[in-house]
Amino acid sequence: MNGIIKTFVADTNFLIAEGLKNVLNSCSEIEVLGSASSGKEMIEQVSQLQPDVLLVDYSSNKLSFSDVTDVMRKLPSLRIIGIVHECDVNQVKRLIKLGIHGHLMNDCDKDEIIDSVKSCAKGDKFFCGQVLDKLNWSEGQESSHGCDPINISERELEVLQLIAEGLTTKQIADKLHLSFHTVMTHRKNMMAKLGLNNTAGLIVYAVKENLISPNKFLFSTST
Repeated sequence: MNGIIKTFVADTNFLIAEGLKNVLNSCSEIEVLGSASSGKEMIEQVSQLQPDVLLVDYSSNKLSFSDVTDVMRKLPSLRIIGIVHECDVNQVKRLIKLGIHGHLMNDCDKDEIIDSVKSCAKGDKFFCGQVLDKLNWSEGQESSHGCDPINISERELEVLQLIAEGLTTKQIADKLHLSFHTVMTHRKNMMAKLGLNNTAGLIVYAVKENLISPNKFLFSTST
């Protein structure tokens, strides 16, 4: 996606909604078109304004899980990021099956929120490390990817290449001008996509798929 990313915020908590809007507006590549505090208002506004990305807290009576599924059904091209205070694993899993593009916790840092919007606007998936930890996809479960293609985003590939070069998470964060938390999220995103549970597995995958050169096949246990 080229140009400005148009976003919309839906949250019943005024202060949180204003905080999200300020975070998003601090990035020159993102524009906030508006906000809503109820499911009905959200659906009406996004239908009219046609944003690229919707950030929504669906954990209240006025803005609920069913409101998110309604907007997903009515506007299938809209990229949606859930952002809540308490993560209901079953609800998140249902949203993932329905095709939600991302999910955050509302204590995620500024860089991670902005990075999630940029990633989802490009068509990638973005789930913060806290959500992935709660889903626990990579521990004791078989991979559910089957024959479906695995999409590693450009940013994830950058992180993977630097992991393979032996850089620590802090060094990667400094080099890519990201927060430590965001780099950890990209690492966990890749592990969740691939059904892996350690860094060595990530690098083996990258070498097999020719995503990185074998001469950079270095292992680091540092984070």
